[in-house]
Formats: sequence, structure tokens, C-alpha cells
Amino acid sequence: MQTNIEDLVKQAGLTEPLYPGKKLVKKYAHPGEFKSHCVVFDWRDNNLVKIELKAGLSGKNLALADLKNYPVSYQAPTHLHIEVANQNASKDEDEDEGGERGSSGGGGKKPAVKELEDLNLSSANAFGKVSQGIIADVGEIVEFVVMGKELAKEAYGAALDNLKAQLKQAKVMAMDLLKGVDNVIQRATPGGGLAPKGNEAIQYEYNVEKTNSLFGAMTP
Repeated sequence: MQTNIEDLVKQAGLTEPLYPGKKLVKKYAHPGEFKSHCVVFDWRDNNLVKIELKAGLSGKNLALADLKNYPVSYQAPTHLHIEVANQNASKDEDEDEGGERGSSGGGGKKPAVKELEDLNLSSANAFGKVSQGIIADVGEIVEFVVMGKELAKEAYGAALDNLKAQLKQAKVMAMDLLKGVDNVIQRATPGGGLAPKGNEAIQYEYNVEKTNSLFGAMTP
């Protein structure tokens, strides 16, 4: 499933642009112990954008002794990985490659990926490059994990809509990302090289009242 990275950043309400080499942390501070959390937007890998819900406000992995004090919904991993689509090929490159394909009768277009060292990554210049389309703003969701459970691809759309809505609010609740999501795990594969047997699809039915007590819902 494709998504627009720039649109996702805007909906999150980030005050700075996100671009290759950049890491941003949006903080959700709440009164009381072990309630504050954050969402990390990490584009330090040139070809992958990582968006992760974390306990605490630092954006770093907490020590287990500290992490265990937070609600379970913040202890289990919740993250979204977006593989950046290549949109940097120039018209001339397209024409040249098209000619090569015509003469050879096969092959595909070679991605024109710009390395980090080829880009001026200052905030102002990088934002300008995004506006000019030099840095790709479209990506493919390659992994979506909520509270340690990897979602089926068919669930990406609903979960992403839930995430966008959550990012704009005063808090992000991992359990709320599962609203309207079915087939959280399509098939469970046993370890040790064993093959799955029969229909091992796991269905998830979202229920606010039941999940609030399990995952430590916070009052406004």
C-alpha cells in the first residue's frame, strides 16, 4: 500500500520538515508518572522512513526497569515502516533508459537513487528539494506492527487512517490503531521449520471497554 509521506508529516502537526538524514520526535506530555509518550519519525535510512510509538519523551529505547512501569500498550513495539519510492529519475534518464529497453527488448528502468552525500541536507534546502520533487514524498508501507503484532496488508489502510487521526490528538493509544481492523495476523507460522497447518487466521474484534482495562487507558 502506498502512502504520501509529506501528507502524513503534515497531519502529524510537525513543525519541522522531514527529509533523508533527519529524525524528529513529537512529544505527548501528560501529568502523572509513566503516561507521557512520543512518536519518532526517523528518516536516517535514505530509503526507509520509520515511525514508532515509544514510552517516555526522549525518543530513545528505555531501560527495561523503566519501561515495565508504563502501560502494556507502550511496552510492546508499535511501528510503521515506509519504503521510499524512487521519483528522482530525470526525463533524460527516462528517455535514455527507454531507448536501451527498446534496443534490448527487455529489462527495467534503473532506479536513480540519490545518496545522502549528494544532497544538501540543511533544513531550508532540504525542504526546498522536497517542494521541487527531488526528494520522493511517496512510499510503500512494508511493515505495520501494533503492540507486537504484525498487521496483514489488507489492514494497512484502516490502521493508517487511525494513526493519522491519533497523531493530531493529545495522545496516541496503540489499541485505538486497531479500530476496524480484521485479520491482524493472516497465518501463524510455527518455529523450527514447521509448516503452518489448516486455517490459522486470527481475527481481532476491537472493544473499547475491554481493551482499556488491559492496556492502561489514560483519562484526559
